[in-house]
Amino acid sequence: MHRRRFIVLVFATAWLGLAQAGSAQGTIAYYRPDTPILLFTHGFAQYYPLDLDSDGNPELTFGYDFHFVGVRSEQATRLLTNMDPPPNVGGSVAPLPSGFVIGPYSPAGSLQWLGRIPGAPYDTDFNTLIQCFNVGCTGDFRGQHAYMAVEFDRGGNRHYGWVLLQVSSIAAAGQIEAWSWETRPGVPILAGAVPEPSVWALLVGGGILMVWFNRKRNERRG
Repeated sequence: MHRRRFIVLVFATAWLGLAQAGSAQGTIAYYRPDTPILLFTHGFAQYYPLDLDSDGNPELTFGYDFHFVGVRSEQATRLLTNMDPPPNVGGSVAPLPSGFVIGPYSPAGSLQWLGRIPGAPYDTDFNTLIQCFNVGCTGDFRGQHAYMAVEFDRGGNRHYGWVLLQVSSIAAAGQIEAWSWETRPGVPILAGAVPEPSVWALLVGGGILMVWFNRKRNERRG
């Protein structure tokens, strides 16, 4: 119980201090839950399906137990992954910085789009975020507060999005903090991009600033 409270406290501190994304796109759908979705348990495996586009069909399933946190692609979804060298198959989900261009041309070198591995058992076909043993923890997302790139199918078209994750460096624990996707088929999205403010929001904001400046000017004139 004390360990769970510690994990929650560490993640909550980062959640409250999270800086807002520094870029915006006008055609994206964005969602940030009121509280982060915690991926942590003391016991056996639990699963959290994530429906990025709210169409009733999850694109991802997060799985976690006392020593592992990972994510599985559903349907035709693919994740940007640091591929293991041959003859190994698969790899570890790549943590990406804010502003990374997520789209059809994102793969480079060992960084490749990876979907379901043909023939892999359904219950074990998870890409690693973090895995912990007695000697320590491994995984490219270990200790990261970063973005995961997603490519998924919607209405027969490919769309691109991101999921913001925070993963512990010392335990099999993580949390989902936000996600977003580009509503235009085939169009890239920047990691961390949020919707552009509407025209009305800009007009209201500008009006408030004008009132404030006029008030200050009148105060100076006495």
